[in-house]
Amino acid sequence: MFGYAILFPTLAILGIFRFLPMLEAFVISFTKYDLIHPAQYVGLANFVDLLNDPLFLNSARVSLIYVVFSVLPVWPLSLALAVLFNRSLFLKNVLRSAVFMPVVMPAVVMAVVWTFMYQQDGVLNTILGWLGIDPIPWLRSSSTALPAVILIGIWRATPYYMVIFLAGLQAIPAEYYEAAEIDGASRWAGFWHITLPLLRPTTLLVMVMTVIVAMKVFAVPLIMTGGGPADSTRVLPLFIYQTAFEFFDMGRAAAMSVFLFVAVMLFSVAQIRIFTRNED
Repeated sequence: MFGYAILFPTLAILGIFRFLPMLEAFVISFTKYDLIHPAQYVGLANFVDLLNDPLFLNSARVSLIYVVFSVLPVWPLSLALAVLFNRSLFLKNVLRSAVFMPVVMPAVVMAVVWTFMYQQDGVLNTILGWLGIDPIPWLRSSSTALPAVILIGIWRATPYYMVIFLAGLQAIPAEYYEAAEIDGASRWAGFWHITLPLLRPTTLLVMVMTVIVAMKVFAVPLIMTGGGPADSTRVLPLFIYQTAFEFFDMGRAAAMSVFLFVAVMLFSVAQIRIFTRNED
């Protein structure tokens, strides 16, 4: 009973502020609700309408593009940095702290700083000018706005998952590498046949977490572009927020949240199944 009593406050907070709102979102998704008038039950009408809504489909497409191109580079980059910082380097702790700085920076501050860097006379265009390249309208063109947001996602996520990979690397006993070296294995062979197989649980964790976090990106596109230009950066979480609190259509917003929840679950389950398929 004492153990349950200790756990109860945390479980109560999770239940009230996380799981109860999730259940409420499922209930609201079957209603027409504008935050003012009483909710009216409409069944699956919100879900059917979303499948025929070009704005929703475009937001889902933008989110998918963001997830693919912001997640795939993070995996090798974070692993490469972890391997690098797992070795003896001059001022290793200082360099590691400097690389980790984007993670501790608040998302709002980071978005504002990068907005200034993306300006016509910002740092990036100034550097391009030194190289003889014309300025790029990073956030003012529909062809470059999403890549600009994706770049920020990669820059922010890579150091965080580097630390996770680094923890996995440091958990591998050094005796394995010593035995492989005695047997004449090269450093690359040791990485391929020892490091990668023993990092499978860590790699699975990183893959699942990166996809989940990328599918829920919200603050950066909201602050930097507001979903524009021409809806090119209107990811699904941003569209959910706008539908709920700008258009006051809570039913459709909740239905979008259910779609997003299902998509995250399917991605996560698929990754786990694929990655653990040959584990036996």
